Amino acid sequence: MGIRARGKKMRPLLKSYRFWIPVGVFGLLLVVGIAGVVVASKLIPQVTDAKDELQAALPLASQVQQQILDGDTEAAAETAASLREHTSAARAQTTGDLWHLAEAIPFIGNNLKAVRVVAETVDDLAVDALEPATKLSIEALQPVDGRIDVDAIADLLPFIDSTADSINSAQKKLADVPRDALIDEVSSGIAKLETALGKADTALEQLRVPVAVLPSALGAEEPRNYLMIFQGNSEVRAAGGNPAAMVLIHVEDGAIEIAQQASSGDFQNSWTREPVMELDPNVEKVYSDIIGKYIPNITSTPDFPTTAALMEAFWNEEFDTPLDGIISFDPVGLSYLLKATGPVGMPTGDTLTADNAVSLLLNEAYFRYPGGAESDAFFAAAAASVFDALTAGNGVPKAMVSALVMSANEGRLMMWSPHEDLAGAIEGTALQGVLPADNSKKTTVGVYFNDTTGSKMDYYVDAKISASTNQCDVSNGESPTFKTDVTLTNSISREEASTLPAYITGVHYKPGDIATDFIVYGPVGASIDSWTVNGKEYSAKATGEIDGRPVVRLNYVLKPGESVTVSYTMTGTPDQEYGEFGIDTTPMVRDTPVTITGCKPEEDE
Repeated sequence: MGIRARGKKMRPLLKSYRFWIPVGVFGLLLVVGIAGVVVASKLIPQVTDAKDELQAALPLASQVQQQILDGDTEAAAETAASLREHTSAARAQTTGDLWHLAEAIPFIGNNLKAVRVVAETVDDLAVDALEPATKLSIEALQPVDGRIDVDAIADLLPFIDSTADSINSAQKKLADVPRDALIDEVSSGIAKLETALGKADTALEQLRVPVAVLPSALGAEEPRNYLMIFQGNSEVRAAGGNPAAMVLIHVEDGAIEIAQQASSGDFQNSWTREPVMELDPNVEKVYSDIIGKYIPNITSTPDFPTTAALMEAFWNEEFDTPLDGIISFDPVGLSYLLKATGPVGMPTGDTLTADNAVSLLLNEAYFRYPGGAESDAFFAAAAASVFDALTAGNGVPKAMVSALVMSANEGRLMMWSPHEDLAGAIEGTALQGVLPADNSKKTTVGVYFNDTTGSKMDYYVDAKISASTNQCDVSNGESPTFKTDVTLTNSISREEASTLPAYITGVHYKPGDIATDFIVYGPVGASIDSWTVNGKEYSAKATGEIDGRPVVRLNYVLKPGESVTVSYTMTGTPDQEYGEFGIDTTPMVRDTPVTITGCKPEEDE
């Protein structure tokens, strides 16, 4: 609730690729057409028949939606044809001289006209939007022999534009409907219809941008190179984990291949070196300049554009290949994709599955390969194996889309690009990996963790968060308050920890101890008034302000079997617009339960 699973609810980019948006709108329109109006006795049978036809069409709209999602275009076309018979019949019932004459009758006429316009709108959308949608298949996005058909993606644009035109035409028709003397059922139905059309129009605008960009992003015009970094959540960082393994993906006219593999050891990492780039003074004050000296620390802030800028700077020091984008992924997201591909074999003889990927990559591999370079190579091999399976077309398209959407919403999949078109498509989505710039739509508190043990012990850590606000109860001139309790639990015993490889436990602490930085960002313009650890005052390692948000960083060492709760109180500013309250948090090995109490803004209720 109020969490993007990584935390914030942002519009997920890949969700916009549901080409059946018009189908959902269509279903809402059918409901409007069922509103009954008492008219002259001779028209009652026509109204009844129109209502019956629309009721018969309603379940077919949902059926077509599912068939399109399942890629069964033949069955979708048959269902759409049957649905069209019903909408056409409903439209026919609202025509004729008697109906048109009755539209001139005071009170009754406006209601009849409204019903007719709804029937016409439903039928027009069935022809102009629904039937064309049945010719589309999500399989067009599936790679075949290592290539995605960029022409097939480009062909989606005319469909999007024609559907948008149909919706705009429907909006104009509704705008011309007289609103005087409409009965409540018709009036409320028209209002719902206009709202649905408005949302669909906005959704299509959002859909058009990424579809227009994809061919270029896939190298239709010139080759592109994307660096994919893999964040290992067993050594937690604010954005996910230590990005030790990475692959360079080359894309040309839809053909996708791995061009190079690398690891953090391929770069100049040193306490004594200068930061790889000039750091934001506010960011440096909170995190220190170490985020610019070591690849493993570039993900220490929750802001993915910062991570991408640091990664690009490190890359440019060592390699000549310019980057057209940087993509971040983690093993949990990888496990979601394995649900789509099924088991994948590795050169090592291992078989990766959705059930074993997380434990194998984030824990078991360190027993088998206790050295950093070896474990990084194993991780890269796993990623390459899944990549090969995906580009070979082994994945189920619907499941792949669901996996990517879930990964993006949980902060496990993020992307940055220097190209304006691709950056514009990412902006405002979960893929961007940024906190909201203000509180107007989402009032977000950020809760993040950075491992300071130098270990892979976060595989044994669980987090939970509870938060509350009175933002909807304060009067004008009063300041809202926010409270957040963050609990970490070290689930391993001292005895169990003594059997772990040193690469997992680290060498700087007693085996089983886990040192963690807690970093909390308050809402924009707020103040963090106090913080306690297990109910007692506690010193912060750093405080500051980043992008208008107050930030507090403190460190705690968890003993085996111990839980710790860090509590924060915050105060916002008066007379400010506060959207729905939520938490953005680090994507851990396992889900982080988030409990939020308080209220939602009136517009969201």
